[in-house]
Amino acid sequence: MLSVNSALKLLAGICIFSQVTGSVVPTDGFEMHNFLGRRGSNSGAGSIEDPGIFPGPDGRSQFLKGWPELPPLPGAKIDNETFVVGKQKAVITTYINEKYDASKIKRVVIQLHGEYRDAWNQWMYANMSATKAAKASKDINLDEILVVAPMFFSIEDQGAYPVDSDGVSNSHALIWNQNGWGDVADAIYPVFDADGNLSNPSYNFTSRAVDKAHKASRQSSRSMKSASTKAHSTKKGKRNLVGLSDKRAESDGPLLASLDALDAYSKYFSDKGRFPNLKMIVMAGFSMGGQTVGRYITFRKDTENDDRINYWVASPASFMYLNSSRPVPNPEKCSGYDDYKYGLSGKLPAYFNRSVDTQKDILNRYLTRKTTYLVGSDDSSAGDTSCSAMVQGHDHVDRMHNWVNLVLPYLPGNPTPGKMPKIISAAVVDGVAHNAAGIILSTAGVQSLFLMDYNGRGLDASGPSVLKPGEDERGIPQNAAPHGPSPILSLYGSLLAVVASLVLRML
Repeated sequence: MLSVNSALKLLAGICIFSQVTGSVVPTDGFEMHNFLGRRGSNSGAGSIEDPGIFPGPDGRSQFLKGWPELPPLPGAKIDNETFVVGKQKAVITTYINEKYDASKIKRVVIQLHGEYRDAWNQWMYANMSATKAAKASKDINLDEILVVAPMFFSIEDQGAYPVDSDGVSNSHALIWNQNGWGDVADAIYPVFDADGNLSNPSYNFTSRAVDKAHKASRQSSRSMKSASTKAHSTKKGKRNLVGLSDKRAESDGPLLASLDALDAYSKYFSDKGRFPNLKMIVMAGFSMGGQTVGRYITFRKDTENDDRINYWVASPASFMYLNSSRPVPNPEKCSGYDDYKYGLSGKLPAYFNRSVDTQKDILNRYLTRKTTYLVGSDDSSAGDTSCSAMVQGHDHVDRMHNWVNLVLPYLPGNPTPGKMPKIISAAVVDGVAHNAAGIILSTAGVQSLFLMDYNGRGLDASGPSVLKPGEDERGIPQNAAPHGPSPILSLYGSLLAVVASLVLRML
């Protein structure tokens, strides 16, 4: 094992060489790499007590078979009527405060679940975080905050969504095929006939062969105290509709995606006649929900209400890159690494194609959207092990680090090129693994969800503050080399970044 002095000398040489090559390795010392080096250093603190509820005999793994019910929560109601999406009146099922006075509401936090599809837990965690904020700040009253958690049903959640005697959905609830909601695919329910009447077909579905890794992940998720670090991998145990393709089911459905539901929330809560004192909506998501919010940042068109929306992305398994450069060398066999959902190549979702929008529009507006990025220091899981995800980084921490340091500072429209834009905040939450409660209830979570811009943009509420615009709580360096160098320099930089990361792991 290398001594500390030897390792630091080697890193110094790497950084000097990077100045010559123009690689993507930063030239200001070791601060960025120490950010990565902290990964796993607090693993003993990562398994916080999670108050989450997981109905069904399989506990956390029940989401693989489908949730049998929507658990009731004190202080919340399950709303199946208010949030109408689309002209045919599909509805997004929503956990929301049981009682509130719309005239008092200043803040709405819309908290998206991950692959577990546990909207009830996301409401619970966010409500607990709101309570912490109100206790810590003299500027906040809890009756000024509204917590909202959408339920993106998958077809196997029969019983959680209303069904008839044959087990077929008999409501207007939006329902997707497995993780389609997170990929911004269109829902498959509800279905309407030519006269606009509800006409939901009976879809049968079957599981693909479950591989060893999937079995292991299911077993591990049963025994883990914190949210699963393995059971949320993509493309495992995916349901196939029997007798028709996903594409056909989506085209027969309501032609609505999860982002259409977010549009509906935005429109509803931005209505000044309904919420006259609203200052800010926070679109927040953890894990796959974080990926979904990231895609919303990308695809949402500008509206007159954009100055009252903040975005919050926590622990996503991948990001949607805006050009073809990546921080990790790309193997030849991974030719589709830049295809959607990992980039803007290939076939983009119907949500994008339904609006008059271009990729140039996406680039021009991206940094006009105030966003907080959070990840746990102990989130050493990859989540998505596809080659398209692995060229973004080894695990959740790597991928967040690369996005914040090597991508965001070099997007068009950044007034401080080469530095993290002031409109962005980012933090690593110490001692937390892939755990929604740990992130949402952290100091950084409470601050970014409830204190930032509480009285409008730039007018924060008092309370604990660890985040500063343009940096993370431990000072993510702001002078990494430009994203998107020539292919040769990109390869040099990627190799150097990998070597530097390996060296620090030996410290």
